Amino acid sequence: MMEAVAEQSSVYLQDFQARDRSAEPAWWATRREAAMQRFEAAGFPGRKVEAWKQTRLGNVTQDHFRPAQSPGTLSSEAAANLAVVEDAVRIVMVDGVLDTGRSELERLPDGVRVRTLAAALEEEGGVAEQHLARHADAEPHPFLALNTAFATQGVVIEVVSGAAPEQPLELVSVMTAESTGVAAWPRVLIHAATSSEFTVVQRHEGSDGAAYLTAPVTEVVADANSVVNLFHYASEGDKGSHLGVIHTTLDRDSQLHAHAVHAGGQRLRTDFYVNLDGPGANATLNGLYLVRHGQFSDIHTWVRHNADHCTSDQLVKGVLEGKSESVFDGLIQVAKGAQKTDAGQENRNLLLSPKGIAHSNPRLEIYADDVKCGHGSTVGQLDEHAVFYMRTRGVSDEEARGVLTFAFANEMLDNMALPSLQAYEREALLSLLPGEEAVRKLL
Repeated sequence: MMEAVAEQSSVYLQDFQARDRSAEPAWWATRREAAMQRFEAAGFPGRKVEAWKQTRLGNVTQDHFRPAQSPGTLSSEAAANLAVVEDAVRIVMVDGVLDTGRSELERLPDGVRVRTLAAALEEEGGVAEQHLARHADAEPHPFLALNTAFATQGVVIEVVSGAAPEQPLELVSVMTAESTGVAAWPRVLIHAATSSEFTVVQRHEGSDGAAYLTAPVTEVVADANSVVNLFHYASEGDKGSHLGVIHTTLDRDSQLHAHAVHAGGQRLRTDFYVNLDGPGANATLNGLYLVRHGQFSDIHTWVRHNADHCTSDQLVKGVLEGKSESVFDGLIQVAKGAQKTDAGQENRNLLLSPKGIAHSNPRLEIYADDVKCGHGSTVGQLDEHAVFYMRTRGVSDEEARGVLTFAFANEMLDNMALPSLQAYEREALLSLLPGEEAVRKLL
């Protein structure tokens, strides 16, 4: 196994050395080369690597994925679902390639600047040079390193100081039926300047039957008193692998409100790195994974309280159907001197089948003494007393189980500020329920 992984590492190095360097500024070339060196030194993680020991990478470490030479054709269904969030400005990527024809880069709200990654790299001393791969790439993550090495497609988003546009930005990445063997490396950088507020929705979707790899990286830099609302939705094809990173750096009194949903795909993992670097910073992370028979879903969170008087709250739920598997691994780390920290973390899992496996690993590392921190996790099945009670009220067993499952998971969708996205994600939940059609009528 280790030999196979090493061989694949060398294959990616060959691709990297053969890349077109003509448009690379020197600073970006240096960061890309450093990322490739990190990946070559560590390779793909084996089961002995603590952070990856429960992640099922499967064919990802064996197959050789390459960027698409040209994007495939969107299905009629995928084309119809490009516009989900009402009134949003859309940016579309197809098979990892920016689709300028379907993107709305000219229809931006006041106070927001969006450029392609290529255009942002050309600006000397700009936001990209200041922040791109400066914060996130300190993390020892193999797919983050590969993304930095290979990313040529993506966007850089700047929200100016004091701006608070109501219109959200919707980033849509679609993998087509022609994407077998394709690697997509989308890169997004979001910079929220002082006292700004902005909402970004990221949707990753893929076609069934195509064995592809998408490894997106999003970097968020939130200056003092800014607010970033980030929605992440991943529903990949039945043979698709999604291994993504969201990295945030929060300055004094800034806020991150993040909402993540895994709704399908052969293999999904998202790593959330949250660094509360300024006093008074706050982070809220809500997550939901809906795991169907034969699928694997993994959410890792790394919340680091590096300054005093910061708060964080995490609630992640999972629903597992059939023979499926999930991982939640969450770390709250409180640095020395980060006094008055208030941090909470909870993971709850509902197994719809005895064949489901849910791993739950909440963790605390505390190096300060004046803190309030708590964590907990549960893994279980539906309350049979509640099922029995509903049956005495004339509801069938299947309908009762469907309604109770819906109630368990819908808590994560109820408080969303975007009703159109809420309805879209609720459809993914309903499609997983026992007695789906009957439950729809009851609800």
